[in-house]
Amino acid sequence: MTATRESKEEFIGTVDVWKLRHFHWPFMRALCRPYVEVRELRYYQHRLLRSHRWNLVRCAPHRDEGGIVSTHVFDVYGVPA
Repeated sequence: MTATRESKEEFIGTVDVWKLRHFHWPFMRALCRPYVEVRELRYYQHRLLRSHRWNLVRCAPHRDEGGIVSTHVFDVYGVPA
């Protein structure tokens, strides 16, 4: 990532993909949770981009105070339009 992009990037928020429920796939969630989580996170990113408020959206795994990386909580960053 370039220094220019880092300076323009803003923290949007933290999202827990376990709480996202755009796709109503109860059986898929039970059988293939990681697949559904990726789809939910991609939909969330596309929704932010469609708002035309952000030119670029990036998700990074969230780290707690102990430095442990989460597999389902992400910090979301974006470059404003």
